[in-house]
Amino acid sequence: MSPKKQPIRHWTGSERSYDLIFEGTLAVLIVAVLVVAAAVVFGSANGGLSYPGGPPSQAGDSFTAKYWATSPVPDAQGNNDPNGGAADFATTVVAELGGTSVTAKYGPPFNETSGSSQTIGRVSLTGVAHSLFGLTLPINTANDFVLAPLTQIVAPYDPTVAAAVKTYKAAGGSLKEGVSADQLVSDQQNKWLTAYSDALGKGKVANGTITVAPGDYGPVPVIVQAELSIALNGSLDGYLLGSSSQINTNPTDATMFYSDGTVWSQVAAGQGITGSQWGVMNELWNFPGQFWLILYAIPYHIPAIASSPAADLWVGTLLVIVGMLLQLLLPWIPGLRSIPRLIPFYKIIYRKYYASRAASS
Repeated sequence: MSPKKQPIRHWTGSERSYDLIFEGTLAVLIVAVLVVAAAVVFGSANGGLSYPGGPPSQAGDSFTAKYWATSPVPDAQGNNDPNGGAADFATTVVAELGGTSVTAKYGPPFNETSGSSQTIGRVSLTGVAHSLFGLTLPINTANDFVLAPLTQIVAPYDPTVAAAVKTYKAAGGSLKEGVSADQLVSDQQNKWLTAYSDALGKGKVANGTITVAPGDYGPVPVIVQAELSIALNGSLDGYLLGSSSQINTNPTDATMFYSDGTVWSQVAAGQGITGSQWGVMNELWNFPGQFWLILYAIPYHIPAIASSPAADLWVGTLLVIVGMLLQLLLPWIPGLRSIPRLIPFYKIIYRKYYASRAASS
């Protein structure tokens, strides 16, 4: 090849030694010190689950079923009911059994519930992914959140609960992972759950005990009471968050169950981290967090997208277009490709080059 195509072989300028290992180690140490210093000075407070009107929480506390069942919840008059969390927990358990919770009706990737996938026009990306990969995180809310924990934790030691679970399962309803919401209950189970749900709304929960008017509820009262009991003693969290390994890195089941109740969103709103509060960019309350997620947060505050039932799909599509395709096609888009020339920041970055070029000329 000619010298013009291989300039490095004909370098005639000055040379000096360069210790790459030393420079790399020094850079890592300097950055580490700066990161720690910035975290100390600018880091957000670690308030655990603290929020106005909520129960005491230590720094670092995470959301649990026990916290949920012991949290006060505002009543109809706006006063905090100390047993509100337990009542909300019991109501959510009934919803999980009956297939009426948000998770049960979510659709792919959790279950086969139809009509729940977000679409743009007639296009459903969730449906496409489902047809290609199936259910990647199958959940049966009745079994995974209620019946299975009771079977493993309580039934071996409590004949009453064991009999109730057996009777409920024998009444029908699918225990298969990922089935649609309408297959979770039989007609008989639905009658029990509907009657008990109505009674629970008029009943009382105090000191961990559920009291409702007499009625034909089948085994449901025993099941719901047992579920509340293992939530209050902490064993339900051990089941939901446990794994065969020492560290569980997939708390999907626990997260979906917790988020079906109202206390979960109550804590989020109290700490200023809900979507309407630009929470994805907040660490806690008003402490700044991941500012780079502003591109993700902005579309949710566009009225047309915020009111759309396919808001998540629209936001994801816009991020792909703006975050990926736009950058790839930038050199061919008139106007946008001229921004660097019109706003010459590059001259500041390469000021030494331009200065040396001017001197040589």
